[in-house]
Amino acid sequence: MLGGLGATIRGVFVSPDGQWVGFFDGNSLLKKVAITGGPPVTIARTDGNGPRGATWGPDGTIVYATDGTSTGLQRVSAAGGDPTVLTKPNRERGEADHLWPEFLPGTQAVLFTISAATGGLDNAQIAVYDLETGTSKVLVRGGHHAHYVPTGHLVYGAGGTLRAVAFDRDRLEVAGTPVPVLEQVVTSVGGAVDVAFAANGTMVYVPSRGSAGAARSLVWVDRMGREEQVPAPLRAYSFPRISPDGTRVALAVMDQEQDIWIWDFARETLRRFTFDPGTDQYPLWSPDSRRLIFASTRVGGSNLFWQAADGTGAMEQLTEGPNLLLAVAMTPDGNRIIVREVGQQDDLMLVPLQPPRRPQPLVQTMFGERNAEIAPDGRWLAYESNESGREEIYVRPFPDVSGGRWQVSTGGGRMPLWSRNGQELFYGSPDGALMGVRMEPGSSWSSSTPARILQGQFVYSGFGRAFDIAPDGRRFLMIKEGGGNEAAPQNLVVVLNWLEELKRLVPAN
Repeated sequence: MLGGLGATIRGVFVSPDGQWVGFFDGNSLLKKVAITGGPPVTIARTDGNGPRGATWGPDGTIVYATDGTSTGLQRVSAAGGDPTVLTKPNRERGEADHLWPEFLPGTQAVLFTISAATGGLDNAQIAVYDLETGTSKVLVRGGHHAHYVPTGHLVYGAGGTLRAVAFDRDRLEVAGTPVPVLEQVVTSVGGAVDVAFAANGTMVYVPSRGSAGAARSLVWVDRMGREEQVPAPLRAYSFPRISPDGTRVALAVMDQEQDIWIWDFARETLRRFTFDPGTDQYPLWSPDSRRLIFASTRVGGSNLFWQAADGTGAMEQLTEGPNLLLAVAMTPDGNRIIVREVGQQDDLMLVPLQPPRRPQPLVQTMFGERNAEIAPDGRWLAYESNESGREEIYVRPFPDVSGGRWQVSTGGGRMPLWSRNGQELFYGSPDGALMGVRMEPGSSWSSSTPARILQGQFVYSGFGRAFDIAPDGRRFLMIKEGGGNEAAPQNLVVVLNWLEELKRLVPAN
């Protein structure tokens, strides 16, 4: 058993000789640890917040991908060093990112997925990158997260199913027609398929329960940890934002449609707010609860739009630019928004809502600053930064952010959230718990020692805040995997000698 790895371990992969385990920690570091145990060894610092696949090649290098959309595949020596960018998504061709790399055995080539700026996973493509020539080509359209298996097939996800197609490894070309081989496999919003194959022919996968593969429920949780189920249908909820008047919550539903929806607490209705085939996410309410701002890929890239929350009137584009822009906070007067600009290093920008709406740097350093929140009185800006080597919560005065800086969290922190009265600041800890501090009176920033408010039992996200607080401050709206307290346990299915069945279903010759 490997010990001493810390609380957050993601994207685990194994070296070709089976002697090392590679993984990403919660602080954007790529690490490895010997299979026999011992302390983890840092290989490199990565861009982005989360891993999107890694593969360890026989030449002693690792090819990996992250959620940083300015880069695609990257390569680094397993012994450590500076990463090299291999690919970048081509925005003109509608590419959003390059994900889920996997070395093809016996070659200097890597399979990967090209995610689409619009159309979700239906428009994803499987491609191969040749490390010797530095070129890539598309193999399959409408597929994602491909694996090569010893029978001479590519097995990949498409429409919630598993498909297979014969593959010529020497010519790096598919050779035949794809065939569905397994129905209803759990697939993440980013296209990762929960399936793995062993060289002896064994397959293991996680079956989806109809459309519930990414299904989540909404729950109210009070400060004692008591839960109350919200009677909303199970959906792939993300980024809940309660309206300032407390009557509704806007959420990104990251299924095949990837739209913004609004749940009305009194009417107990879920209404679709956006309808474009692009990805719509990160809703943000205006202070009067009458408008919603959100990020969308509907015109290429990811820019900001807004519209009346009741769906009336025209939708208006607020920003134009090549980088991913996410609105994370609005000033109490409703005149400006704080925008997270996702690039090689994330920065915080200030955008006036009156034309010409030119983004202005707010907190811009060599480190990554994300998920900012403005205090209700407009005096303080809370945000997360990795300047110490891991994400921590910091506070600066606002709007004069150069007037001071204080670290609030002490053991790692993400996704700050102010209470509606501005007297408390909450954040997520690396182990998934909800932490909180109380402001102490004074002209300068001062707060109490961080205290644990809730244990880690709900969905947390390193990319954006995945919880919100009720206007009265007594309970939190959380996202929970599955159907809440009555959720059925997830199963693992193991199939022996599955590769023999694959050869029968999809002849390679």
